[in-house]
Order: sequence, then C-alpha cells, then structure tokens
Amino acid sequence: MSSIRKNAYDGVTLREFREATIAVACLVCDRHGELDRRTLVKQYGASLTFVTLRRRVAMGCAKMHGQDGIDRCDTHFPGLNGAGLSLKKEG
Repeated sequence: MSSIRKNAYDGVTLREFREATIAVACLVCDRHGELDRRTLVKQYGASLTFVTLRRRVAMGCAKMHGQDGIDRCDTHFPGLNGAGLSLKKEG
C-alpha cells in the first residue's frame, strides 16, 4: 500500500499542478500511465481535485469498490511529491 493515504490529495487541484503530464500508477493492478493535464483542465476544469481525478481514473476497479466498502485500490499520482505539492502523510 502506498505511504500516502487515499485522502492525501484533498484540496490539491489541477490548478496547483503545473506539469504537462500527470503520472498515474497502481501497484496492486500493475497499471501505469500518463494523463495530459491540459486535456483534463479542458474537460473538467482547473478546480478538479486529485481526489476526484483518482476516483475517475480508478472507476470500475474491483479493489476500490469492495463488498466490504473498504477502498483497497492503490491508484496514486507519483509525480505529485516531486512537484513540491504539500501532501498529508499517513498518520
């Protein structure tokens, strides 16, 4: 599981992230890729939070929508730490 909690992206928006692409990865599903920030801003607006983006990217993930209601999906954005954005650490 990632060292960053699922809600670590609360309040961080596309407006604050200025890189051209956004890296997305899930260690559980061994999936990874990149999203074009400009396209996301056009489609959803600059105020889209990474919490909402994470849910959209992982839509349909069986681990996110488990029968017990616990989110075990590990979809995350590894580039946010390198972008200097302040993320809450698990605690």
